Formats: sequence, C-alpha cells, structure tokens
Amino acid sequence: MKRRLFLALVLSMVPVFAAEPPPLYPFDVTLGGHKAAVKNHEDIFAVVAEPVKGDATLTIAEKSPMLIVNAFPCKEDGTVLMDRPAAVIFAQDTNEVKLDQTMDKQKLGPATYLMNVVAHQKTSRVVFTVTDGKTELKLPDLSKIVNFLKRK
Repeated sequence: MKRRLFLALVLSMVPVFAAEPPPLYPFDVTLGGHKAAVKNHEDIFAVVAEPVKGDATLTIAEKSPMLIVNAFPCKEDGTVLMDRPAAVIFAQDTNEVKLDQTMDKQKLGPATYLMNVVAHQKTSRVVFTVTDGKTELKLPDLSKIVNFLKRK
C-alpha cells in the first residue's frame, strides 16, 4: 500500500516538472500570430516555424514595464551578419510591439533572425524568418544554428 501511495505521489508530480519552461525560454512569445515553440527541453531557443511579415506583431502574455527586443540578422547556420545592424525595439508598459517599431526606424528585411525578447527581468530567445512575400527564402537549418550558438 505504501509503495502504491509513493508511486502515485511521484507520478502526480511529473506534469509539474514537465510544464517548467526551458531556461532560455522563460516566457512565451507570439510573432505574427504564430507562437514560438521549443522542440526539446534542452534547446537554446524557441522557433517560429512560419515566416512572418516585417511589420508582424510580437506579443507576450503579461504587460511588462519595459519590453526590449533585439533581432540579429543571420545566415542559415546561425552566423550573425556583422555588416547588418541589429534591430532594437523598446516599449514601456505593454505586452506587444510591432517589428517595424525599431529605434532606427528601419524595417526588418527578408532574412532569418536570432532575437532576444527581454521582459520581467527574463530573456526568451527566438529564431524567426521575415518574408516580404516576393523574395523566396529558405528556412534555416535549425541544427546548424544550434551548433553555432553552442560554440558561443
């Protein structure tokens, strides 16, 4: 009887541990209506599987006193394009921003981006692709990006 009770207690705790967010994706990010997802618990970023437009809306669950977004254009293997500046977005007392609200007023062009979304003193890392509907883009090889980021 004690063994069954112990087993039931242990099994009841499993969903609690499984529901914990990965350390580098502590809060959900939705971009252009597509929720970023972490495929494996040990992944170092979440992925928005569908391409989005350059003016897509980024949304987090809770309003944040300061919402900071940094998006770095990169190659398919995750190498950041050093000749292209990062897009930086700051917003206060909100839970959403549009990707075209950058500090330098430059829109994100068609490319793959590595993004840090900072809110509530936590950072969620997301990979996404911007499309203009005209330029054909190949979605990145996520295993190459993982390998590149793990080397950093």
